[in-house]
Amino acid sequence: MTKNKREKVLELLNTLKEAINYICLNIDKDYKFMSEISLEAIATVEYELKKSKRSDNSIDKLIELIKKDMYNLHNKINYTSEDMNTCNRLTNNIQEAIKLAEKRLKEKINVVFMPYNAYMWNSLESIWKEAIQDDECNCYVVPIPYYKLIDRPDGKIEGIFTYEGDLLPDYVDVINYKEFDLSKVNPDIIYVHNQYDDCNNATMVHSDYFSYNLKKYTNHLVYSTYATLGAVQTWFYKPFYSLIASRKFDKVIVQSDVFKFIAQTYGVDENTIIPLGTPKFDALFSSLNNDKLNNDELADKFKNKTVFLWATNLMKIINGRHNALDQIENLFDIIKNSKDYALIYRPHPLELSYVKSKAPECFDRYMNLLEKIENYENLYLDTSPSYYESFKISDALIADTSSLILEYIATDKPILIYDEAIKREDYSDNIFDMFTNYVVGEENMTVEKFIDLVVNKKDTKRYERWNALKNTVANLDGTCGEKIYKTVKRDVMINYY
Repeated sequence: MTKNKREKVLELLNTLKEAINYICLNIDKDYKFMSEISLEAIATVEYELKKSKRSDNSIDKLIELIKKDMYNLHNKINYTSEDMNTCNRLTNNIQEAIKLAEKRLKEKINVVFMPYNAYMWNSLESIWKEAIQDDECNCYVVPIPYYKLIDRPDGKIEGIFTYEGDLLPDYVDVINYKEFDLSKVNPDIIYVHNQYDDCNNATMVHSDYFSYNLKKYTNHLVYSTYATLGAVQTWFYKPFYSLIASRKFDKVIVQSDVFKFIAQTYGVDENTIIPLGTPKFDALFSSLNNDKLNNDELADKFKNKTVFLWATNLMKIINGRHNALDQIENLFDIIKNSKDYALIYRPHPLELSYVKSKAPECFDRYMNLLEKIENYENLYLDTSPSYYESFKISDALIADTSSLILEYIATDKPILIYDEAIKREDYSDNIFDMFTNYVVGEENMTVEKFIDLVVNKKDTKRYERWNALKNTVANLDGTCGEKIYKTVKRDVMINYY
């Protein structure tokens, strides 16, 4: 509750006490005007406490007793000896209400973070860092279970129960969802990074944590998207934001004013949108500025080589089938026996299970490719929860059209988009200019030519990439999480406290 509203509630209660004192002194006279003021005051106190969620059973019962006695006095026609007893009871109950209100109004706000996939914690982390430093906040991190969805041969969908609370960074105090009761904590704010509920064909959070169920426990359900948007055509965002618009979110964090406009266009309430960027860049900059590596062994192993990071998105193999596997295998072949180069291969964290489900004819071949990686000194399979280590160790990125492209720009290293289906005319209305990166097939670019320009440090597109990124994402200075936290908290304090 804001200071002004706290003072308002307590001032009203103290004014009410004075009013009752006046009535007590004038119990045998006309005090109707004062009892009317008193009834209005107690109604306002009741409203403000309930709106702020700082009301509880003890205060509610007291207010009901106060209102009942006030109505009895207000409706009295003739004075009786019992009226003085009512006045004394009112004085005592109001004094007790003041004590309880002072105690309740000083309590901290409760903020709960509910990630489901540990790999996606960076979409919430910098907001969480602000929360744990706030003396007015009780902060909880409660990873929630989810299901990896697999298409079975019989046509049914199998859900593989998954819980990744133990995969979050060690410095995050995690509470097991089985031991956390939302109804008791009654959160002022809940942060999530999943908008799908039951409408995703790759994963699904447990139904207890669908948006409409979480909304039962909070006035402020806040959605922070995991994806860094901009790498696809603008039309892609219609189903994305239309789905978000159908959910019970009180606030939706978007990357910039451009995405605010798109979100509004596709149905998201303007009053819910916060165009302050993405916390993922806060986490990325923090990691890049930290010289410490968790994988020193890999860094030492590749330190005298030019290291390429090859990242494939979730739909790479689903869309390309064996042609996509040909691309992956071809790049492995180029580098696996090289004396000068090394390759870190990082598939999408859900890719293996998704290939098994959606492209089963490719699964065995893909598994065989992955298993062979460990046979070569120059190849490394990265399945760690965070891709920041690979960002730091690598000298360049090779990727499909994915959010990693935008994030990798922060490293100041060159990027090749290895997607032969990209045509410049298809991206004329794109928010982020994909062609500020090197693209296979554009200007006769090939993987081999890209390797050569990286080795010879002939990256001519650095400034173009940065300008394109700045036009797509707000607050690229590490302050996104701070601004989001303060904005949401301010809104909660003003409107609900």
